Amino acid sequence: MKMLNYQAFDQEIWDTELASFVPETVYDMHIHMWSDIHRGQLTSEATGLRLDIDYKDHLAWAQKLFPGREMHYLLLGTPIPGGINIEGHNDWMAQEMKQDPESAINMLVTPDMTPDYVADQVRKHNFLGLKPYRIFAPEPHHCRIQDFLPESFIEVADHLGLAITMHLSKPDGPADADNQKDLTYYTKRYPRAQWILAHCARAFNCFMLERAIQFLTQLPNIWYDTSAVNDLYSHYLLMKYEDRNRIMFGSDNIVAGCDRGKYITYGRAWALQEGITETTAHCDSRATLVIYEQLRQEKQVAEMLELTDSEITDHFSGNAKRFLSEVRTRQAGLRS
Repeated sequence: MKMLNYQAFDQEIWDTELASFVPETVYDMHIHMWSDIHRGQLTSEATGLRLDIDYKDHLAWAQKLFPGREMHYLLLGTPIPGGINIEGHNDWMAQEMKQDPESAINMLVTPDMTPDYVADQVRKHNFLGLKPYRIFAPEPHHCRIQDFLPESFIEVADHLGLAITMHLSKPDGPADADNQKDLTYYTKRYPRAQWILAHCARAFNCFMLERAIQFLTQLPNIWYDTSAVNDLYSHYLLMKYEDRNRIMFGSDNIVAGCDRGKYITYGRAWALQEGITETTAHCDSRATLVIYEQLRQEKQVAEMLELTDSEITDHFSGNAKRFLSEVRTRQAGLRS
């Protein structure tokens, strides 16, 4: 494993700001693993969430990020367009996560699969759900949900009671009229599918939730993970107006969550601002990790909204435990 760089400054941030906030048990509902064994036809120039890291590596790195915490995961397939061995990758994830029955996996799916194949693989490996990606759509930046998640896959999810973790497309994310139309249709047409809208419904910039939060709160079977969002007001809007039981902690570790810097917002955009290396005279200019910046925002929102200790514990583990239990119970009933 290529080790990431955990610095004394990161430890200082954890000790002084975060250790008293993060509970003893953490269910991280948005992580990725990868092995270059499954690189397939990828060229050396191919980019993506590529860092060789398996389950034991994740636990070892978690002991740096979240020292002393009990960790469980929802593992999501790693998306890299260009010819990776997707079946091998999904098989490998299933084998890795047998080490922790409390964790779960969402299968990496692409639009060129058949619904029968998806259903067979879910049954074979007991996947919790599906992980589609907009990057597999013909036009990934402006695509409809059906362009990267065919409706036939949603039918499979409904039939088998699966979860679907989804990163929305389009510049306005959850505020986009097509996305809202599609979510309204799919959640009503397929009531046994459970949707996790990744990255606070992909509201890296709060303007999206300002326009969409009242719509989202009315949808059934919608959940959220908070992964990689560094915008304070996005976390605030979600925690203030949504049912807090539907909001689950996620990190997007390792590759994205452990970038050094912060996802900043401006105008209608967001971008990773990498930490500077030179020193400055007027302040301590060292950068910590994206996941620590996210946790700082979540802690500040918890203080502003006066979340109880129970609500904070639920955010980091209780909501995920209930979600996983409900999905697995529903799946067992549908397959019996």
